[in-house]
Amino acid sequence: MIDSASNQQMENSLELLKSIKKVNPPEGLLLKIEQKIDNVNSNLVPLSWIKVAAAVFVCVFSVEIYVLTNQVQTTDLTELIQTADNTLYHE
Repeated sequence: MIDSASNQQMENSLELLKSIKKVNPPEGLLLKIEQKIDNVNSNLVPLSWIKVAAAVFVCVFSVEIYVLTNQVQTTDLTELIQTADNTLYHE
């Protein structure tokens, strides 16, 4: 019983689709769509620039890590400064 009622309702809905009238789009619609697509594509950053930026970042990061891990031991400043004893006599 439910199947026949469901089939009848579906047939009624499909009959409504036959009465739909075709509407013609405006003449400039295709041109507007193509212009919007071109505008979106022109705002994108080229993939080659992204690759260059990533390579530069990796190089700078690698150099930074190398410098931090292989840092030269700084000597104490007292070893670098020579002091002269200018005392003429001892009191």
